[in-house]
Amino acid sequence: MNEVTNYINKVLGIRVDYNKVAPKKLKNLPLFIVKSYDFGEIKLFNQSVILLFVKGEFTTEMLRTHLNIIRSALNAIIVPVLPTVDSYKRLRLIDKKIPFIIPEKQMFLPDLLISLKEYGNTKSDYKQPGKMQPAAQLILLYHMQVDSLEGLNFGKIADKLGYNPMTITRAAYYFQNMGLCNIEGKKEKFLKFNKTKRELWDATEPEMINPIYKYQFYTGLSLKKSLKKTNINALAFYTDLNNDQTEYLAMRHGLWKFIEGVNLRPADPLEANICIEEWKYDPGILSKTEYVDPLSLYLCFRENKNDRIEMALEKLLKQIQW
Repeated sequence: MNEVTNYINKVLGIRVDYNKVAPKKLKNLPLFIVKSYDFGEIKLFNQSVILLFVKGEFTTEMLRTHLNIIRSALNAIIVPVLPTVDSYKRLRLIDKKIPFIIPEKQMFLPDLLISLKEYGNTKSDYKQPGKMQPAAQLILLYHMQVDSLEGLNFGKIADKLGYNPMTITRAAYYFQNMGLCNIEGKKEKFLKFNKTKRELWDATEPEMINPIYKYQFYTGLSLKKSLKKTNINALAFYTDLNNDQTEYLAMRHGLWKFIEGVNLRPADPLEANICIEEWKYDPGILSKTEYVDPLSLYLCFRENKNDRIEMALEKLLKQIQW
């Protein structure tokens, strides 16, 4: 049992405590299932997870059938703990979306969106997404512009940025496999970047995404005084570009439904006096001023081919104190 909890602690950078499942909790299970497995319980990301220790040989279909029975009886996330198994059997389990943990080898927990293989292996063992995910982008931009994240464990980074530890863990492995940092520590995990902040920007900017998810023009008055000014308003603030009479505001993803009210009406861009952008991450975390952060602003305009905009973006980057 210690082998499993130590593996989870090592890979996810969080401490979990193991307890045996009380026999009375298993009373609704068929006797042949109770005898076929050992049952343990842990808390993972504030969720109860039943560990199912497989004692002997198994087939994929047999395991899936037993999992359905156990899941229905216990109303919990069930994760089999397996001995070393052949790669073809692992692939069948993943294909059928059957969760499992093989200590010191691999964990696949689709219910918790975790899929990690051979902790500490090389870059080719970890599947990288095509473009940087919003959470990973925010983490890097925060480290480069607001405050260094070195010396903080994954849990503290999660609390600071408003993500769960699992999201920070996925981002950390993404950074490590890009060659941006090393993950250090045993019980607690830490990021150790091996590049300067300017080097990080140069290496990752091509993989970063435009933070704008969607936008809408309005006529009326904005109720949200806490929203950050963005677009031309922000670019004019940071550079000598002329400002626009339209007020551009940025908000985090999910706040859209709280913005539209009786004092705002959707309008044509030529008639509107307000444009509200919904971002893929929270712009408020990255700036202590009333304007969005410079690097996110650069990413918003990066594809703009207007000569004045391009000159302003060059000036914007030159002003950043790396």
